[in-house]
Amino acid sequence: MRTIIKVLIFGLISNVATLAQAVEYNCKVGKKFSAEHTYSVPELEKGQFSVKIVDEGESAILSRCSVTLSANKVTCDRYIVDKIIFDENVKIKKYYVFRSHFDVQVFSNLSFVENNGRGGIAFGKCVVTAP
Repeated sequence: MRTIIKVLIFGLISNVATLAQAVEYNCKVGKKFSAEHTYSVPELEKGQFSVKIVDEGESAILSRCSVTLSANKVTCDRYIVDKIIFDENVKIKKYYVFRSHFDVQVFSNLSFVENNGRGGIAFGKCVVTAP
């Protein structure tokens, strides 16, 4: 039942052009890899890696977040999304930031993949935090 509700919510969110409010996702990284390194669970917990998405239908903002050691707190870099695509066949919403060479894909079950464009990949789960 919960999965059906998630799929229905994702379907509604994917057609946000008809919605008046922005949809916000908070996506926590559960696995992270690069060409040189596979992050351990303690490293992921210490780094508190996440992706936040504010989807306004025709536009979106992505924020990549992690702990900044110098500030000893979570900070986020914000990016305006250059292109949003919803793949109707497989129910994936794709957000592309061309200048920074990365993309984030959110699946119907609210899992996500971040391709950082420099050989790194992160996976995890999103939760809808707004509306």
